[in-house]
Amino acid sequence: MNVLHISPRLRPGGVNQLAADLACGLQQAGFRNTVISPPNELVGKLTAASVQHHSSHNIAVFTYLKELRRVRHLIESTRADIILAYTTPAANLAWRACNNLPEEERPRLIGIHTTYPKHPGWAASLERCDALVAVSRHLRNELTERAGLDSERNIWVIPYGVNEELCHPEYKPSDAWIEQWIRTHKEPEGSLSVCIPGAITPLHGLEDLAPVLVQLRKAGVPVRAYIAGDTARADKKYLRKLRKLYEKSGIADQIIWLGYRPDLRDVICICDVVLSLAKAPACHDRTVLEALSLRRPVAAYDHGVVGELLDNFLPEGRVAPHDIAGIADRLEQWHAYRPHISELLPYPYRLGDTIRSVAELCTSLCQRSKG
Repeated sequence: MNVLHISPRLRPGGVNQLAADLACGLQQAGFRNTVISPPNELVGKLTAASVQHHSSHNIAVFTYLKELRRVRHLIESTRADIILAYTTPAANLAWRACNNLPEEERPRLIGIHTTYPKHPGWAASLERCDALVAVSRHLRNELTERAGLDSERNIWVIPYGVNEELCHPEYKPSDAWIEQWIRTHKEPEGSLSVCIPGAITPLHGLEDLAPVLVQLRKAGVPVRAYIAGDTARADKKYLRKLRKLYEKSGIADQIIWLGYRPDLRDVICICDVVLSLAKAPACHDRTVLEALSLRRPVAAYDHGVVGELLDNFLPEGRVAPHDIAGIADRLEQWHAYRPHISELLPYPYRLGDTIRSVAELCTSLCQRSKG
């Protein structure tokens, strides 16, 4: 079976790496894969897995017709049976490229959604797909409600699982890394180390960290909070606002700004707890899933995909949205005892589960079209 992947956002990290992981996994499963994406650091990984890669430009007004011709040519030259489109503009481009093909030669189109579509006409793009995939139940519900899709239409929920070779309960940083961390970050005896990963934006609720730490200080719980987010890319005005808030609250000395960390997995492992204070429900959160896979407890507001993950891994980590006192109480409890997290990654949160589910969907669509 020949699979063509169209991913305008392919790049390392987060859900943007999904197309590369699926292409490599499907290739290993016996499918023939071709990826269309902008040039990026993942091309070497694709080539090593015998996946063909073709460079593309952003799908914009001035390049649309050129990209349309290229996609149409690749569909014909690769004899694609399945097209996986990772954004709604990519799905629209693929649909137009296939529109003039005879029905028996037309590949089946699968729209894979990792976030809320925003471009004009995105609802129509959903209707044009032969099958739809959402990476969480929350996203599936949002797609259904916002697009007004037929309630009987099946949207496959296939989470983007973690690579179990990289994130597993037995993983630990190297001794040299741990020694360097201890030299750089000397923590008070008996303190609770908390990692807050993610982009430094108002959506991630970093303002709530101030009252949480103030309440813990009153309860006699020493805390060291490590903010692992790229300060260079953060809005300067917002960053200044956060720093002033922490200084005014008297907790500035408890905050360590780590900046961007390519070794985030090691940082998560060295900390006691991972904290998520997102103000709005997210449709995906790779970092929370990876932390739970590493058996690190996560305390978070109970909404969106984070609520789904905690429901499967650590129900006691769920706190009502915006309940700052509840977050502080949970951290105080975990300072006294460490919660238990299963050593086994549950289905369907392993990358192997993701690849098998997508392979089954591709096979099912091809058999249906031939039948």
